Amino acid sequence: MVTEYMQNSRPHIVIGPVYPGIGSWEWIGEKMAEELSQYYEIEFFSDSIPDSDLAIIIKYDFAPLMNSKPKDVPVIFCPVDCYGSAREIDRDGKWLFQCQQIITHSEFLRKYYCAYAPVEYVDHHVRFITKTIAPKPIDGPILWTGIRSNVPPLIEWVNQHSLPRELWVLANLEQGKSSVPQDALGFSNNNSIRIENWDPQKHITWAELASSAIDVKGSDFRARHKPPAKAQDYIASGLPLAMNAESSSVKHLAKRGFQVASVEDQDYWFSDEYRNQTIKFGSELRNTLSRENIGKRFKTIIDTVLSNEVSKKQNKPKLPILQNSFQLKADHQIEQNEQETAAQSDTKIAIISFLYNWPSTGGGNIHTTELVQFLGYAGYDVQHICVRFDPWQIGQIESEAPIQSQVLNFADSEWNAKNIRERIRNAVQKWDPEFAIITDSWNFKPHLAEAVNDYPYFLRMQAQECLCPLNNLQMLPTPQGLTVCPNNQFLNSEECFHCLIKNRSGQLHQLERQLSGVGSSDYNDLLNQSFQNAEAVLVLNPTIAEQYQRFCENVEVVTWGMDERRFPWPKPSNEEYPREINAEKFSILFAGLVHEPIKGFSVLLAACEQLWKQRKDFELIVTSDPPQKQHEFAKYIGWKSQIELPLCYRHCDLCAVPTIVPDGLSRTSVEAMASGLPVIGSRIGGLPYSVSDQETGILCQPEDVDDWTSKLNRLMDQPELLRIYGKQGRAIFEERFRWNDVINRDYQRLFSKSNQHNVVAK
Repeated sequence: MVTEYMQNSRPHIVIGPVYPGIGSWEWIGEKMAEELSQYYEIEFFSDSIPDSDLAIIIKYDFAPLMNSKPKDVPVIFCPVDCYGSAREIDRDGKWLFQCQQIITHSEFLRKYYCAYAPVEYVDHHVRFITKTIAPKPIDGPILWTGIRSNVPPLIEWVNQHSLPRELWVLANLEQGKSSVPQDALGFSNNNSIRIENWDPQKHITWAELASSAIDVKGSDFRARHKPPAKAQDYIASGLPLAMNAESSSVKHLAKRGFQVASVEDQDYWFSDEYRNQTIKFGSELRNTLSRENIGKRFKTIIDTVLSNEVSKKQNKPKLPILQNSFQLKADHQIEQNEQETAAQSDTKIAIISFLYNWPSTGGGNIHTTELVQFLGYAGYDVQHICVRFDPWQIGQIESEAPIQSQVLNFADSEWNAKNIRERIRNAVQKWDPEFAIITDSWNFKPHLAEAVNDYPYFLRMQAQECLCPLNNLQMLPTPQGLTVCPNNQFLNSEECFHCLIKNRSGQLHQLERQLSGVGSSDYNDLLNQSFQNAEAVLVLNPTIAEQYQRFCENVEVVTWGMDERRFPWPKPSNEEYPREINAEKFSILFAGLVHEPIKGFSVLLAACEQLWKQRKDFELIVTSDPPQKQHEFAKYIGWKSQIELPLCYRHCDLCAVPTIVPDGLSRTSVEAMASGLPVIGSRIGGLPYSVSDQETGILCQPEDVDDWTSKLNRLMDQPELLRIYGKQGRAIFEERFRWNDVINRDYQRLFSKSNQHNVVAK
């Protein structure tokens, strides 16, 4: 959308600070300004930001320039590689929060900035490239270009290896020197090396003469997050490039579908196959990363920021800057009651999670993401706050996340319960919400509750967190398998602690328990206090509710919602079958982790083995990579994204959920029902509350292979019954599990009830 203001005038855009001779400035500032000048009035600045419609800061002098900024000037910041650590980024948090948009030129930096402002990744345009991408001389030299500070990793590698051809190096030499001998930079005499001073024309001329290119990145923070610009220029010139495999450029290009040769694999690096692949991919880069196309990308971001600023002044909803894989296009809009939305628009909600990652590492992550989204759609003002600690691999927001999160980064020395509570408390106090919802955490939940205890808070339970500190499921490992434990941490904390000493669980569970202080008297006091003080403990089914009700005053059964846009209904009519599914055979879908015993895949596999002895008209579709031992009836189709999975649901005949332990809510069963797919599942945990036996599917005895075999066999011969089950399953989904209904039915009631309680208390 372009505002009336933008239609009637050319916005005044200022870009700086001007640093002639610096690659980042010339690439993003000077050259992009030339491209954008056809759309905007462009002005450069150096020491301070002038009054304007929008300012773009390129890399340098960020903090002082933000201090110089006129009050109402929105800012887009392009940090490139200016920061040397995550801690340096956090030190500038005060000013990063004031940005309307951050543009990274390394995809792997996104996770450090998304805490502060919306983040977009934008490539550099290809710049130092040959006139054509015609094949280069086969016996030409190997080319390296760059600034002198980036040479040491190359020197270290070259001094330890032999190169089959001469190496040509272009770098910024000391003033007045046009060339230097190879030992002047530290190269040994193992290889023949020519070193000259860099200039743009020589860069392009040498790229025409070279046969190939090399780049070796270091291991410090900057090196690990370098933009892939130089690599893309080499490839766009048709130069077969070799790099160290762990570099960010290699990973970035792999995501784009091109596998860069390893510096260790010279046979492949200099092969005809790799040369041809380079020319093919380089031709694509010359088009997609042209200055014109990157300029249009910048223009889209600039126009969105300008539109949002105008809309903000007019109290209109903001435009989303991102359209990513999770934000699905819908054929209809989510209908809202305008009066309710207006009343809710002033209600601020903080959602705090401790184990959040995106892409999702579990159903809890998906629930948190959608809770943030749909509370926002309902008119609430929502802020998601999570922690990031790299050694534990939590807070890893690697790709285009569908929600904005305030991510609190922690160094090793800061990682303790007291610091975490304090940082979360400060973040929540700055947001100053009416309510807080604590999600995605295990035994650390009481600490999060203590951090937000100045506000009414809700504890969102995924399973039996804090009841069972071992695995959140109250399941004990025995020689005969898993068995239900009658104890819980509220009832007898000492017995639970002895259980932890005797039994092991996953490493993250162990580390999280240690951080939380599980087993100590302080932790037990905090545990009881946090649950007693909660506005409500939100659980997923009545069986779990009964357990918590013995120790908490207010327990509510509030199901997870599901995004109905992922599950179009009626099913699309002329949709092609996924290539992995055989339309001629009865297809049983298992959507889950085959290596987790609790998911019960072994039970389903054993039942299918028995069935295969009787009939050969079915296949088992598994959303996992194939194991070493495979069966003729099983087809492993790999992990499926949130977009791809519903397609599998729609074109299979039956969804199997053979879990062997009680869980809170089976997302798989609800997603299948949303797709009109009947379910066969275990009569355990949350499944009987989502799947109605002989109405939307069939329930079996957990771990009973004979029962599973018999019921699978019977269902496979009753297509009309399956059609009825699927249709009734969709009706149950629409009645109970759509996010709109969950928000309106449960969350609005809870917030209203809490408000009334607090008014009376005051």
